[in-house]
Amino acid sequence: MTDSLTAEMSSNHCLLTIGELVVDWIATTKGASWSKPDTFLRSPGGNAANVATAYARLGGQSRLVAKVGSDIHGRYLLETLGDSGIDTRFIFETSRYPTAQCYVLTGEDEENIFFNWPKPNACHQLTVKELSPDMFEGAFALHATGISLTVEPRSHFVIAAMRRARELGLLISFDAGFPYGEGELARKLTREAMSLSHMIKVNLPELIYWLGRSKHEVPPADLAKSPTKPGHLDILLSYSRDLMNQTGAHVVLCTLGAHGSIVVTDQKEKYYEPLRVKSLAGVGAGDAYVAAVLYQLSDHYQKLLALPDGPRRHSVLLPAKMQAQAQKAPADTTVRPADILELDWDQVAVFANATGALATRTVSASAGLPNCAEVAELLNKR
Repeated sequence: MTDSLTAEMSSNHCLLTIGELVVDWIATTKGASWSKPDTFLRSPGGNAANVATAYARLGGQSRLVAKVGSDIHGRYLLETLGDSGIDTRFIFETSRYPTAQCYVLTGEDEENIFFNWPKPNACHQLTVKELSPDMFEGAFALHATGISLTVEPRSHFVIAAMRRARELGLLISFDAGFPYGEGELARKLTREAMSLSHMIKVNLPELIYWLGRSKHEVPPADLAKSPTKPGHLDILLSYSRDLMNQTGAHVVLCTLGAHGSIVVTDQKEKYYEPLRVKSLAGVGAGDAYVAAVLYQLSDHYQKLLALPDGPRRHSVLLPAKMQAQAQKAPADTTVRPADILELDWDQVAVFANATGALATRTVSASAGLPNCAEVAELLNKR
């Protein structure tokens, strides 16, 4: 990365994503067993990488913190992500472990099945000692995922990074996606991550899982089959608010796949209908959705910081002289709920739904990610 690009990254409001980075091998034919698919599409993947790529495709500056092996797969990821405009300075390399890979099969029921290989791999090996102040320079928000909390030592790196970002006053976004068979430590760390977060994204099964209820007004399988039925939708709106209250988050986003999404804040709870596109049942729509929300938030924060009396809690973004001045005066070191709640969430949610829908145009998690012009074109067709 050139010095000029590095300077540009530092001076803009960058999205920092941490954790998952893998090579996806996505079956191009349907079949839930290894005996059926025989052709695979290679693509950069992993939740953190997908969000960083989607954010960059929309026109934002993104930085990815992850680890790859010193092998051909690692070189492929570094080159591909760099070509997408992502800051890859903090993608570490190791010769001790191979680059992570994920094989994705799609069954006849359109459900994806993931096989991660090998174990352990380089992606798991982020350590707390690799955390550095430079990672946060120029960032307005940090995004992490529950998947990254299932393996040590990476899980402790992610929690340490989230704590540090919170101290610096960054917005904390967290995708609570989680393999349900993981152990108690991973669940404990994920709950801590949610408590550190200002914005939490879940899908419907994850929402039900994290509420941990033994009894439901409607069986979870029925909710998943028809989430937008009037009675079912009221339940999901209530569940989303319960999760917000339990975690202390300011916003909960619940994606419902092809059925749309829900946004809950202190001021509102609302369901947003999906936008229809020709879908190839690709992966990564949820990552595209949350990246689109963060892209809208970035624009909001830039406007706030441009005000004469704008918040100082993002002093990490300021030139050294201005940082010194900010440190002399009392500063709010947390993201205030009002800063998020002042958003036009109707506009944000519709934009995010459109971005997530367009991401399903291809089987790859990254190839179908849209730019802003493509999102605007879809919205104009409504």
